[in-house]
Amino acid sequence: MFAQCGAVELGCDKVNMDGECSRVNIYKRTTYHMVKCGFQARQKGYRYLREAVWIAYQEPEVLDSVTKRLYPEVAKRFHTTDKQVERAIRNTIETAWNRGEQDTLKMVFQEIYGDGTIRPTNTEVIGKIVGFFRCGD
Repeated sequence: MFAQCGAVELGCDKVNMDGECSRVNIYKRTTYHMVKCGFQARQKGYRYLREAVWIAYQEPEVLDSVTKRLYPEVAKRFHTTDKQVERAIRNTIETAWNRGEQDTLKMVFQEIYGDGTIRPTNTEVIGKIVGFFRCGD
């Protein structure tokens, strides 16, 4: 699933990919993988997480200062606060971790998963998803 970088082809020319096509591609790939892992699309944090992945894909350095740069940028785009973004993403990850497809989570988050009792941080999840997309660039 995740390990196959670029396995989900969406009709974008990889050589001449414009910004919007790239955004749509990343959104669709993120959505596909999040649903497979058990993330709940009805949760606000799900949408925030997808946007955070897109931002981090464009600017990987935001992962070095998530609370100062990434959360405020997501909050601005959704007209909310950075604290609400952080909490909603954390809740979405916790829900997926507790109720999601454990075999898929274990495969995707193998070095983080351990015995499955400790959920990954928001930054680890965002970084892991972005990392899978980056390996095909």
